[in-house]
Amino acid sequence: MNLSLDMSLRLQQKLSFQMIQSLKLLQVNTLQLEQLMRTEMELNPILELSDDLDVEQETEQELDENKEDEKADKEEVAEKTDEPLEELEAAEDKIDWEEYLDEGFELSPRTGEEEKPDSDKWESPVVYQQSLIEYLENQLAEKSMPDEQKLLVQFLIGSLDSDGYLRISFENIAEVAHTSTYDVIEALNIIWNMDPAGIGARSLAECLSLQLKARKLTDSLAMRIITQAWDLFEKVKIPDIAHRLGVDMTELQQALEVIKTLNPKPGYSISPERPAVIIPDLIVEKVDGEFIVMLNDRSIPSLRINKGYAQMIRRGSTAKEDIKKYVREKLNGATWLIRSIEQRKSTMIKVMYAILEKQKIFFEKGPPNLAPLKLQDIADMISMHISTVSRVTSNKYVQTPHGIYELKYFFTEAMGQDSEGLDLSAERIKNRIKELCSSENTSKPLSDQKLSDILGREGMTVARRTVAKYREQLKILPARMRQKYA
Repeated sequence: MNLSLDMSLRLQQKLSFQMIQSLKLLQVNTLQLEQLMRTEMELNPILELSDDLDVEQETEQELDENKEDEKADKEEVAEKTDEPLEELEAAEDKIDWEEYLDEGFELSPRTGEEEKPDSDKWESPVVYQQSLIEYLENQLAEKSMPDEQKLLVQFLIGSLDSDGYLRISFENIAEVAHTSTYDVIEALNIIWNMDPAGIGARSLAECLSLQLKARKLTDSLAMRIITQAWDLFEKVKIPDIAHRLGVDMTELQQALEVIKTLNPKPGYSISPERPAVIIPDLIVEKVDGEFIVMLNDRSIPSLRINKGYAQMIRRGSTAKEDIKKYVREKLNGATWLIRSIEQRKSTMIKVMYAILEKQKIFFEKGPPNLAPLKLQDIADMISMHISTVSRVTSNKYVQTPHGIYELKYFFTEAMGQDSEGLDLSAERIKNRIKELCSSENTSKPLSDQKLSDILGREGMTVARRTVAKYREQLKILPARMRQKYA
């Protein structure tokens, strides 16, 4: 066997903390963003509130380029007021930033930002509720692992849906994170060992098996049902399961009782399916016959960089090197945050306009006029990665002329075509089932087969089993349990 040493140079991009922060901002809703920004303001003295939404953020390079202009302005003022230039410069720099920072980087109350009682941006916030992402990231913070792996786990946490499932493929994640699928699987295993059990699963079967494993029931009959007879379990073919696994009905029933105690949507155990108060993140209105999209960001504080701190890293500053280093790090973090927030705004509006174009009939006529739509359709339309679209549409709501809807509501699978050759969406069928059940004769409620027959006559061919599945998702009881006796 011949051994050789081979050296090669290659350029590879890895996830950085700033990239994770940008992706995290895409994931949060308006209420969470407001909380995050106020927390950042407490941690970073470079950030301050701005009354002017159009304040230009000056970088270090821009400050240097404007230095001569500023000096010329001061000379002009000195000439008009007969004041020595040196005194004007001293008056402008009354605050001793070096002394201010030497005393421990403590922040005094922000001046010039008095709170107006009738100001919209300072209205009482809704009671804050910890999100699933925050709950998992708190657990991650307590774990010891290489920084690169921790960043990848953070990325995966941010990719979870609100119910706790990971619905993006390993290949897509590896492509965005510029890593291997092996690394993605290793990172996902860390999430699988977090609380609540079942989090990060890619399917219901995997979710239930993870919960059984967490209960140390790996060798149980319940686990065998999930791993060896899932196709029969989905169809509730109990006798066939008993026959395949070679167990009697008593044993099987006991195992099924264990499965009933598992949570099919573990994410909702931390963050409820719907918040107590829904604050729309986006607003769609019709103005002069055209739909427009707006961000509902009145409560979001506008941030800017404190110029006094920024001047400390200018050439010629007498600040100590360790203080300059501290200010430069905070300045970089503040600048990245402000840019990320602006990027979040433009991305959300771009995604919403794409949804609006694809679901134009819904916005014109309201439910149940939803067209089949996939995340990938929007990603292709606006030339973005599907994981970005998934983050933007997660846990966010839009106010429309027909009510407030979660963005995920507009994504629904195709269920064939109607009698006119138009694609049918699952949501449209669900809405029709809901209408039929609400107007039925309660003494003779419609069975799943009758609902299927009615839908078929209306040009929507749907199997009885599909009707039963949608009815359960709508939390509508079976016909025998909806029957009322006079």
